[in-house]
Amino acid sequence: MRHVLTAAAAALFLTTLAACDFVRFPGDGGPPPETPDAGPAIPPGAPGPPPPDVDDSELDTPVETPEDDTPADTGTDPSTDGTTTDPVDATTDPDTPPAEVPVDTTPPVDTTPDTTEPDTPATDPVPVEPVFSYYAPGVLLAGSGGGFSDQVVHAPDMVFPIKSAPTVLQSQVFSFGGGVAGGDQCDARNFAAAWRDNFCETRTANRTTPFCPVAKIHQGQDIRVGTADDCKELRRQSPAERGLHEVVAVEDGVISSIGTYTVKLRGDGRIYNYMHMNMNRLAVTAGQQVKAGDLLGYVSNDFGGTATTIHLHFEILQNTAEHGWVHVPPYLSLVAAYERRENGPGELLESQVGVASVEEAFVIPEGMEIIE
Repeated sequence: MRHVLTAAAAALFLTTLAACDFVRFPGDGGPPPETPDAGPAIPPGAPGPPPPDVDDSELDTPVETPEDDTPADTGTDPSTDGTTTDPVDATTDPDTPPAEVPVDTTPPVDTTPDTTEPDTPATDPVPVEPVFSYYAPGVLLAGSGGGFSDQVVHAPDMVFPIKSAPTVLQSQVFSFGGGVAGGDQCDARNFAAAWRDNFCETRTANRTTPFCPVAKIHQGQDIRVGTADDCKELRRQSPAERGLHEVVAVEDGVISSIGTYTVKLRGDGRIYNYMHMNMNRLAVTAGQQVKAGDLLGYVSNDFGGTATTIHLHFEILQNTAEHGWVHVPPYLSLVAAYERRENGPGELLESQVGVASVEEAFVIPEGMEIIE
């Protein structure tokens, strides 16, 4: 019986030895395996199988020998579980970083057709059409006096004194219908004329200002309002009912006084005199506070019983360092205010001395009194 067991044990040893010839370990020095296909390569860095003298039962994960040449897909990471499975393909394993792909930094070629319009030369801006025309300050009608040309805008922020009606600045004495020129004040040529300064215009009353070269002068600016048809309509009305064209405050202030035919507005460092309004239809009283643009009254020809044309006489008095309270030229202040009101520029005409109704200079008749 002892010999039989010994023979059996020997046979079992030979069988086991033959089977172990197919199990290869790196560096064992044995002959190469007989099977041409040695199976999958061990991934770089993966742990190898346990040494031969270690029992498989002592390992955390037993090594399984594949039954064929195709390795089993265990779905585990060989770097962590100690198995010898093939590495998982990077395209399916989210834990494996993708291989770096070279980035093409060459800018793409734009094949879109160029539809950009070629550069066109810059064109000059379209000129703005002037809304009125005017002569330079100090250019009075011939024979009407010597003007003051070195003027400035004394009231740069004032509102134009006529709320909305068309307006012409011109003499009421030396133009059509005036005391010297004669004719009809409603002549259409009066309302189509260019603006003209009449500050410093000749008067017979002893009125002065340091801004005029001589004494006995006109201390303000005459303003003709509306159209020829408006003039005729106002002339048909009684003086007490005239109320076609509104006169407004040129700045915030107080109505300091009201006279026979004058309304005084005291503003910030200036006093404005409004003359010849319809004194029966005034919209303000003395001492009243007003805002720029507030209604004061209506254009008429009130002059304390003395005849004058239908117009507004407008003056500016300013407290100057050199002369104290004096009359200053209102012409350029009115030009600037009208441009703001009309939202358009005025056209400055070539300076020239003109006449109203004749081709020669006016001559004031001897003994004629002009006090307006």
